[in-house]
Amino acid sequence: MEFLQDITITWIIVFIITGFIAGYIDSIAGGGGMVQVPVLLLSGIPPIFVLATNKMASLFGVTMATIKYFLSKKISLKVVSIAIVPCLIASYIGSELVMFLSDEIINWAILISIPIALLFLLKKSKDIKEEKTELNNKNIVLATAPIGFYDGLLGPGTGTYMTISMKKFLHLDYIVSTASTKPLNLATNLGSAIAFVAAGKVLWMIALPMALANMAGSWTGSHYAIKGGEKFIKKVLVIVLVFMLLANIIKIIVS
Repeated sequence: MEFLQDITITWIIVFIITGFIAGYIDSIAGGGGMVQVPVLLLSGIPPIFVLATNKMASLFGVTMATIKYFLSKKISLKVVSIAIVPCLIASYIGSELVMFLSDEIINWAILISIPIALLFLLKKSKDIKEEKTELNNKNIVLATAPIGFYDGLLGPGTGTYMTISMKKFLHLDYIVSTASTKPLNLATNLGSAIAFVAAGKVLWMIALPMALANMAGSWTGSHYAIKGGEKFIKKVLVIVLVFMLLANIIKIIVS
């Protein structure tokens, strides 16, 4: 892997900082991959190795966020228990599929996913109160498993899509949707990580320091999400999506 020769100590420091920021953002409203993936790509790492390394770092971060939200009792255990296995399987299938796609297709798919996430957020940004209705098992799977597949296939914005989907189709409020997304993200990251590790695509010298930073950011971010509530979550999410969209547009123009 000749490209690893260009990864200096400076880049490792950048990856650590990026990992903390991504973990912080991801634990609040999802979309941490939209921070990590572009930075990894900018370092010159091929897209498939970027996706695998990002997934491994995110796995540790989302584990920390899941623990934090579980302790705060914000997670819908019924939604998670029904959706977790379908999401795990769907993510594994997505990761197997992405390894057959070209780097160009992966790059463009990642770019397109950012404005789509932003449009979904702005369209569904109205308050959605939690309804005291019985959650249908079929609807839970349909609202989550396709996003699990997307997480394995590409990844960036998965938490955003999952949270919005829970609000729209399962009628959960924002904080419960965000909290319940984390254990499902953990499942999809695990399914994806298994596929990438087996294929030898994870760059461990980068993934491990990013993972530790991601854990620290996730613990900090989930604390502020629980404290700040829905308005805080929405504000962070909009800022991040707009910033990442502009950054990726500039990248295309420059290149």
